[in-house]
Amino acid sequence: MTLSLRTIALFFASTVFQVLAVALLPRTRGFTEPLPTVASAVLFILGIWMVARLYEGGVKLGIISPLLAAVIPLAVIGVGIFIYGESASILRVSMLVGACALIGAAAAVH
Repeated sequence: MTLSLRTIALFFASTVFQVLAVALLPRTRGFTEPLPTVASAVLFILGIWMVARLYEGGVKLGIISPLLAAVIPLAVIGVGIFIYGESASILRVSMLVGACALIGAAAAVH
């Protein structure tokens, strides 16, 4: 399976936008702060739009969706730990890393 530069860029950008959107959620204070709420919503919309463009471009739904479902929570855990000072279970992080590895292995199988 060969991935084009466009596919990689859209996947990366979508992941970044969605992680930033989730990272802004605490600052929205339950969607009562207008600027962080609008910023979070716009970032979610852009991230999901990029996923839709990936699907439209022929990327397999059965690979990209699970991969995003594993990578985004892993990145958000990093945001929680490093930006918001939350603690993280080694088991939880290890399981998500393992899930990313398994999904990557599944994508390599034809």
